[in-house]
Amino acid sequence: MAEVEGTAGALAPPRWRDVFGGARGRLTAGLLLLEMLVAIQILVVATIMPAVRRDLGDVQLYGWTFSATGLGQFAAIPIAGRAFDRFGARKLLAVTLVIYTAGLASAAVAPSMLALVFARLLQGIGGGAVYAVSLATVAKTYPSDIRARVLALLAAMWILPGIVGPPLGALFAQTVGWRYAFLVPIPLLAVAAVLTFPALPDGAGAPTRERVSLVWPLVLAGGAGMVLAGLTDLSPWTIPLIVVGVAFALPALVRIVPAGTLVARPGTAAAAAAAFLLSLGFLAGDAFVPLMLTAVRGRTIAEAGILLTFMTIAWAAGSWWQSRVANRISPSRLVAIGALALALGLVSLILALVDAPLAVPYVGWTITGIGMGIAFPTIPLSVMDASSEGEEATELSSTLLMDTLGVALGSGLAGASVALSRATGHGLTIGLAGGFGIGVAAALALLAIARRLPAHGRAADARASAR
Repeated sequence: MAEVEGTAGALAPPRWRDVFGGARGRLTAGLLLLEMLVAIQILVVATIMPAVRRDLGDVQLYGWTFSATGLGQFAAIPIAGRAFDRFGARKLLAVTLVIYTAGLASAAVAPSMLALVFARLLQGIGGGAVYAVSLATVAKTYPSDIRARVLALLAAMWILPGIVGPPLGALFAQTVGWRYAFLVPIPLLAVAAVLTFPALPDGAGAPTRERVSLVWPLVLAGGAGMVLAGLTDLSPWTIPLIVVGVAFALPALVRIVPAGTLVARPGTAAAAAAAFLLSLGFLAGDAFVPLMLTAVRGRTIAEAGILLTFMTIAWAAGSWWQSRVANRISPSRLVAIGALALALGLVSLILALVDAPLAVPYVGWTITGIGMGIAFPTIPLSVMDASSEGEEATELSSTLLMDTLGVALGSGLAGASVALSRATGHGLTIGLAGGFGIGVAAALALLAIARRLPAHGRAADARASAR
């Protein structure tokens, strides 16, 4: 009977004052501020990219401006996860904010699309490490029963950026120029750093069982980049680049991610695979929604930004609901809901290419936002719950790695579809349809493996039994 009563108590949602009380509340406020600033930048850049394309040209590199960010995160996150355990949050965050700021400044003065791609790579390295610091801090600092609340708050920090980010991006593009969109966040990041550093945990975390390795993440990012480069530009180098890229990337990937990730073995390996598929499917659509609405449907940048606003607010709403039910509904079911919503939204984008009413993509992509809000925080929560005590950041970094690999390959493969379609004379519409189709395939694969995610309480119950 006592066990049943304890279980029932665990199902009750935690109180919000447990998240904001005392020193923990100051830490929460610092993490939320950083999340909001990064969110505004991401949404502003997504909105201004059609204007960037008009100024700099090279539409075949459009997808690379998103893939480069993903590849930078891809290289940084596994290093950051282990560095957090070894060196602590403050040193790591200081270095990564400097790198992120350098990327913003470089993007603001980029003379070509290729230069912008390299600037976005720097942004990805810095932003990926900030992301790892935030989630690792949640895993190490907050009790398991309120982690879902904290992740919901982090998602809620996208509401205001979702409302003001796309209109702000459109305003920059239509007035002073899109370059100022990269400059404005720099002083705000300095303010965020001043507020956040005192609230971060002091000193280094528990020593990890692994050394911080720079080699395999960098090899993995380089191999993935070679594959995308080969797919983006048809030339005599296409096949060699793809073959060599795969030869580098696969062995590096196997050394970094949990054993069984490539076959979605039940447990944390399946969670890592799910994170990859979710982000791949989403970015295959989201990175190209503004381009589709402006270049195919003839809408303005501001009108395209409205869709991003709807999606972002819906994401926050889905995450809020997920935080209410995360202790009662299994991770596999929540991720399956997200996968179905993602597939529906991507199909709506394909229909928009064949003259469906504009309400179709607006409604469909908003539904996708709800699904992403449900599925996206569920996957890292399932990993936190299944992680070994003292190794949360290191084990979580593998899932974050696969998430950012999905970001890089989702936008990269869709961008390759656009580039190859134009190179073969089939036009932008066919290329976008191919990219959205890649996203649908990823969503359906995610639906198939959702039942393999870790169940509630596995690691926590084991630790309680050991005590």
